[in-house]
Amino acid sequence: MKLGNGEVNAVNTAEKKSMDELLVKPSLEDELYIENKAREIMASDDHEDTARLAVALMKQNYAQGQVLRHCFDKIHGLEAKIICLQNPVKQPERPWWKFWTS
Repeated sequence: MKLGNGEVNAVNTAEKKSMDELLVKPSLEDELYIENKAREIMASDDHEDTARLAVALMKQNYAQGQVLRHCFDKIHGLEAKIICLQNPVKQPERPWWKFWTS
C-alpha cells in the first residue's frame, strides 16, 4: 500500500505525538550523571575500550529500537481496535434479489 504525501505527514505527526507523550524530562541528577559519564569516555585514552563500548551501545540501541517499534505497533493496533469499537460500521443490507440467488 502506497501512502500519499499528506497521509505520510499525518502518520509522522501521529507517531511524533505518541513519542512526545512518552518522553520524560531527565532530572538534574540524571543530566549530571550522563554528562559526567560522557566526559569520562571522552577523556579515555584506551581506544580499544572505547571501541568495545561503542559496539555494545550500538547493539543495545538496536535492541531497544526493536522493542520500541514492537510496542508502538501494538499500541497503534489497540488504538485502532478502540476506535473501531467506538465507531462501528453498519453493514449495508443485501438487495432483495440476493436472497434467492445465493
